Amino acid sequence: MRFTGVLLAAGFGRRFGADKRTLGLPDGSSLLTHGARSMRLVLDDVVVVLRAGETPLAQALSSLGCRFAFNPRPLEGLGSSIRCGVATSANSDGWLILPADLPLVRPTSLRRVVARLATASAVVPLCHGRRGHPVGFSRRFRGELLALTGDRAGREVLKRAPKEVVWLNLHDPGIYRDVDQASDFDSIRRDFAPWQPHERPP
Repeated sequence: MRFTGVLLAAGFGRRFGADKRTLGLPDGSSLLTHGARSMRLVLDDVVVVLRAGETPLAQALSSLGCRFAFNPRPLEGLGSSIRCGVATSANSDGWLILPADLPLVRPTSLRRVVARLATASAVVPLCHGRRGHPVGFSRRFRGELLALTGDRAGREVLKRAPKEVVWLNLHDPGIYRDVDQASDFDSIRRDFAPWQPHERPP
């Protein structure tokens, strides 16, 4: 089956107070490049959603092997970025949705969500009872994903089909540890660990 990763990176970081996509991690990568590389380890097709006009940023990241989509209305919330990413991949069997500000998510967690999505309509990872990302949607939800708006749009889709959601327990707190404020990033930098040998690019 062909799944597409959608890396959401069109936000403005208003709560953080700066463009957090360029924040440097201990391995020398930025939040954005680390997220793109993680998804490319697991998926052949990855779409990074940026703001309209950010073609230079896309060109700078072109060596990562990703495709790019440009959101003309990022102020509408995450829903608009999901919509843009899904629209670029009409032939996909499903989508793995990941915000770019969760750098502690392990590639092994991405692989487990992908594997479960092969036989499920939707997959939501959990750790210690907390839900996180990436969230997987099968092609069955394509029409609803293309109609999304707002920041909680993906959750609203899942609420309408609760019996189709598989809750996948993972031992990975990185699925919910996002960079929302400066203190979050300080904590993430302290806990950041390099990929294990089996998680690294060839």
